[in-house]
Amino acid sequence: MATSRTRMGEKSRRTTVVRRLKKLHAGEDVIYTGCRINCGGSHCILKVRRRDGAVTAIEPDDHYNRGVGREDRVLSDLDLIKNRLQLRGCPMGWMFHKLASAPERILYPMKRVEGTKRGEGKFERIPWDEALDLVAGKMKDIVARYGPYSIVTPYAPNARLERLFGLWGAGMEGWGWCSMDPGRLAMHLMAGVPGWSYGEGSNDMADFLMNTKMIVLWGFEPTITHFGPGHQLAYYIRMARERGIPVICIDPRYTVAAEVLADQWIPIKPGTDAAMMLAVANVLIKEKLYDAAFVEKYVDLRGFEEWRSHILGEKDGVDKTPEWAEKICAVPAETIRGFARLYAQKKPTWLWKGFGIDRKSRGENTARGAAGLQAIMGNWGVAGGSVPLHLRYRNKPPVMLPYGDIPKRMVPKMYRSHKWAQMVLLLDKVNAGEMSADEYKRIIGWRAGALPKGPVSRVWAGGIAGGSGVDSSIEANGTTQYEDVLPNPKMLMWGTYYGAGTNTLNNNADSTMGPSARYADVVLPLSDTTLETSYINSAGYGGFANFTYLPGVVPSPGEAKNDEWVYSELARRLGIGEQYNHYYDGDNWEQSWEEYLEDEYRDLGQRLKKEGVKPPSWKKFKKDCLINVDEAFDKPWHGYEDFIEGGKPLRTQSGKIELYSYVVGDESQRGKLHFDVHGQLIDNLPNDWRDLSPVATYQPIYRGMDHADVKRFPLMLLTSYPRYRIHSTFWNVPWLKGDCYRHAIWMNVADAQSRGIKDGDLVRVSNDKGVAAVPAYVTSRLLPGVAVIHHGGWFEPDEKGVDRGCTPNIFLTDPESPVTAPSVTNLVEVERF
Repeated sequence: MATSRTRMGEKSRRTTVVRRLKKLHAGEDVIYTGCRINCGGSHCILKVRRRDGAVTAIEPDDHYNRGVGREDRVLSDLDLIKNRLQLRGCPMGWMFHKLASAPERILYPMKRVEGTKRGEGKFERIPWDEALDLVAGKMKDIVARYGPYSIVTPYAPNARLERLFGLWGAGMEGWGWCSMDPGRLAMHLMAGVPGWSYGEGSNDMADFLMNTKMIVLWGFEPTITHFGPGHQLAYYIRMARERGIPVICIDPRYTVAAEVLADQWIPIKPGTDAAMMLAVANVLIKEKLYDAAFVEKYVDLRGFEEWRSHILGEKDGVDKTPEWAEKICAVPAETIRGFARLYAQKKPTWLWKGFGIDRKSRGENTARGAAGLQAIMGNWGVAGGSVPLHLRYRNKPPVMLPYGDIPKRMVPKMYRSHKWAQMVLLLDKVNAGEMSADEYKRIIGWRAGALPKGPVSRVWAGGIAGGSGVDSSIEANGTTQYEDVLPNPKMLMWGTYYGAGTNTLNNNADSTMGPSARYADVVLPLSDTTLETSYINSAGYGGFANFTYLPGVVPSPGEAKNDEWVYSELARRLGIGEQYNHYYDGDNWEQSWEEYLEDEYRDLGQRLKKEGVKPPSWKKFKKDCLINVDEAFDKPWHGYEDFIEGGKPLRTQSGKIELYSYVVGDESQRGKLHFDVHGQLIDNLPNDWRDLSPVATYQPIYRGMDHADVKRFPLMLLTSYPRYRIHSTFWNVPWLKGDCYRHAIWMNVADAQSRGIKDGDLVRVSNDKGVAAVPAYVTSRLLPGVAVIHHGGWFEPDEKGVDRGCTPNIFLTDPESPVTAPSVTNLVEVERF
């Protein structure tokens, strides 16, 4: 009787909950949209509820397996190969409506109030026409006064702005991103694949689930770095482990992945991964455990011999044994040797390194070292193996191609994009004779050929980001004139710098009034890319192949505009409107944009049919918001099949995998703009590569744990990805803070105790670059001597210049290392505030 009453009570409570939910969602309609943000994946589908033109809730996708929680319990292997899984978003995806309605949302064009200083954040509202006329007019005036290299973009390169600059004939950009450029460089040097072409990749997730014998996560945290729908990559790793596949995690932090996904955690000193990689190779070579037949057939033998000789110390006298590596990386020699033997036994191995181990001084070594290990073990381009440089998916056509002319010559890419501030500020030293032009170029990562003297109608010296062919001839008023030109920045597009003079103009275009916008002269409000803009989205990374559609779920608030409209309007004011955008003549933007999208989809559909994929109609795609490319295939996918199975040579000098770079090994190439033997621009290699080695080696990183400056700043700071932000986006969303996330500096218990610091204490973090105040999180989840501040905090200085938002960027610097690897670590000291 009691049991019956209990059941009746539970049923009554469920009925009450359902009734309340129905009432809560009364009058709503449901619409699906893709997710477009810079996470690297962008595969996700969001189920959006809206009422009266406003988003009321965002829920997980339910295209497949509606109502099922643990989907693999009801799916076959074929279902998993076809990726018949809900494309669930991450926590940030479900908060887009909170971000779009945040108090910091920019609603109207504004200009800095006359007489106020940059940084005060005092602006007045102006009409769009006035804002665009001001920006375009200043562009014309500055180029006329200071030449074509006076308008620049800060981090990061902007393909739309680059095309506009190219058509107009002035402006310059930086090269590269901070994401995976060491891997992009390694792809080109080792496999002849231009890093920005995305022409080859590793394999999809179903491939390692079905075929691998071991998984190695080397500095990789897949529960944060999503690379696919939500945590789907981590989900596949978990399924593989449940099928008996061993998982090893190598990381200085005891991450969630180490705890939840791995069988073994190997802690390692940050910045020393290359030493362990060399020691593993040392064991494989000495004990003849490497795949000699694969090396003989697919690896350039001169390059293998160069690397083998280096690993065994035949030239420098240093045998890179596990005992040698133990003194550097703090991993016991016994562990290194055991790992190497297990690695040789478990073939094929899916080894994946995170971007973080490359985002350090001399990270070019870890990218090539990990790929080199997979090459000599025969795990490159085979089912179940990996090429740990670019996590990709089966081939699919490009989409959202330019809606106007392609410039015949493009703008120069003179500087490494994350060195843009040095590019600006160090010019004073050059002009004052305190720094040579050559040293200036080395520091900023100069990557350009001969540049023209004076203003020119068209400028080329660096190539398109995709690495296409280069025309090195430059016309200047009909006559080719070259000189050693340096940039002359007077105007920044979509970015700001604090030391700008009175003749400069800083423009900021964004949806949110972040810290840098306060230093702008003109602020332009942009639409939210996920909820307020229509777009056909194609994911960049991740191991799953799909296209998603973003219908523009709600209208933009205030006067926020699509960024494509902003570029098109600027082009019209610069006299190149028709060349820049064939669809838009200044009237009815929505109609012209819809025509472009429909034309793009029509072309995409034709290309998909050639790949064996049947696309839905434009109307159905706009409703369902998804094309699952994997649905058309019955087998997993892995890259480099044409090379390994089809016998097609790589586009390297030898036609094989090259462990030795013939460009870097040739000193006569230093100082030039670099091309490979097929004429392809090596787009992630600066003219001067400093002390970059032709083979993967170990070089102590700048300001690592063994640097002399540890006497002043004894803790090595890592700036890891946060779980609840995409870079700095979502910092201002309260739902992703507080109980959800506490911005703090992570410290080992021993380091905290020696400083009298307890968990939650406010501490002062400092080095010779900056100072911040932030709470301490005292934990045993990372090595002694290591600290972590998750990147993406907003710069919020108090009246004394102490950053209360604690963005770790203020601590970072590296004037010594090759510039391809972004340096996101440094040494700091921590004390009670």
